[in-house]
Amino acid sequence: MKTKDRQAFNALNGKGSERADRLHRFLMESGFDFATGVPCGVLKHIIANLVGDKRVCHVPANRESEAIGLAAGAYLAGKKPLVYMQNSGLFAASNDIASLLVPYGIPALMLISYRGCEGEDAVQHLTTGHATENLIRSFNLPYEVFDGRKRDINACVSVLIGLMTERELPAILLLKRGWYV
Repeated sequence: MKTKDRQAFNALNGKGSERADRLHRFLMESGFDFATGVPCGVLKHIIANLVGDKRVCHVPANRESEAIGLAAGAYLAGKKPLVYMQNSGLFAASNDIASLLVPYGIPALMLISYRGCEGEDAVQHLTTGHATENLIRSFNLPYEVFDGRKRDINACVSVLIGLMTERELPAILLLKRGWYV
């Protein structure tokens, strides 16, 4: 990736995304009022929307496991939590998900950038990329993969919110690079 492209990709103050804006509006209409996570450039537009919305209590986390704890506490305090991170962070927080969110029935929508998935060539992400869906399935959590081409993102999220609420479990939306285009 060229330096200019990398800087544009990582800039939170760059041009927004209509798809991220639509997703944000849908999340607000669905009652999400708490957000936490560890930033990733693939999620930059939705993070910028969450940070800029006064209806959302946004608490950035230092580590993914901290984000899981914050989301659990927010839920127990009556909030509807959203957690964002890279899929490598999903591995880092796997014990927290398995020992806190799942057994205590804490529903949280997780927006996870799907780094190292098929089509990506960043060698540092390939191992976790290949194992991500297996990890999610091992927890028996509902998830969807969204790359921007399949269907409307709000339809994916709507299904996940329904499953998350019904099963009282976290639900995961894996977002591939370019999902917001």
